[in-house]
Amino acid sequence: MKLAPAIEEFIRYKQALGNSYTTPARALKAFLRQTGNVDFAELNAHHADAFLLGHSGRVTSVWFHRYSVLGCFFRFSTSRGYIQHRMLPSSIPEKPPRFVPYIYSTEDMRRLLGVPDSHYSPTCPLSPDTMRTLLLVLYGTGLRLGEAARLKHEDVDFRRAMLTIRETKFGKSRLVPIGRDLVSILRLYRMRHRPRFGYERPPTVLTTKIGMMIGNDHADHQFQWLRKEAGVLRFDTARYQPRLHDFRHTFAVTRLVTWYREGKDVQRMLPLLSTYLGHCGIDETSVYLQMTRELLQEANSRFERYVFAEVDHA
Repeated sequence: MKLAPAIEEFIRYKQALGNSYTTPARALKAFLRQTGNVDFAELNAHHADAFLLGHSGRVTSVWFHRYSVLGCFFRFSTSRGYIQHRMLPSSIPEKPPRFVPYIYSTEDMRRLLGVPDSHYSPTCPLSPDTMRTLLLVLYGTGLRLGEAARLKHEDVDFRRAMLTIRETKFGKSRLVPIGRDLVSILRLYRMRHRPRFGYERPPTVLTTKIGMMIGNDHADHQFQWLRKEAGVLRFDTARYQPRLHDFRHTFAVTRLVTWYREGKDVQRMLPLLSTYLGHCGIDETSVYLQMTRELLQEANSRFERYVFAEVDHA
């Protein structure tokens, strides 16, 4: 049995179970490109080790993701009789330090949005207006970058203040309510970027300068320039500087802080946040709930009010 048809069979099997399996499928196809369409009899542990370590040659979070994907695929292949020997290492290395996301402050947002148009390079794929609108959408909704980039005009309901998010990470669509300020921002952006007479309107709301859907690489590259220009940097021991995906973490934490201040029952509200973010459960949402000083203060204040209320009733 060759590797390529076995991988295709496995991907179809996972998708038949209702899993979009997009990200793991990319990892398996990368393994195929690196290894070649060899027969299973030619596969050995060296092929797996080389893929797990990647170009860096170090154990990173990518190592553990690839280990998990290959492990599922090899178990499937063993059950089909394609493989008879162990491929993956039996001992798992220690995980690298836990990744700490960056939580953007309102001052960070002012700096990012305040970079003048004249500072943007003509070679930037996104116009200053598009970049600022993209940041406001991510900051105000907690969408994944790909979800924001794929938003089509028919997905934005200005009257109901609602976004329809399609092709999500888990293969499901969802409705995302948005605030009036963001409705106004998106409506004005669409008016400013109306196509000239005789030209078709691009399918997505946010586009590059040439009317193409925004690619993750282009957006990430331009944002890295923008945050340096705005002076939005981190000086702790974190492995990465602020990223676009950190706006999703920021949204989740900001929502919790707001609920604490409004006196809401946060535990009862968490499932709503999970649904809003497009997660299948609270466990996935908990990854985004980075404990910040502001969130800790609000939680402590809530606890103190609870304790003193108990004392008063005693």
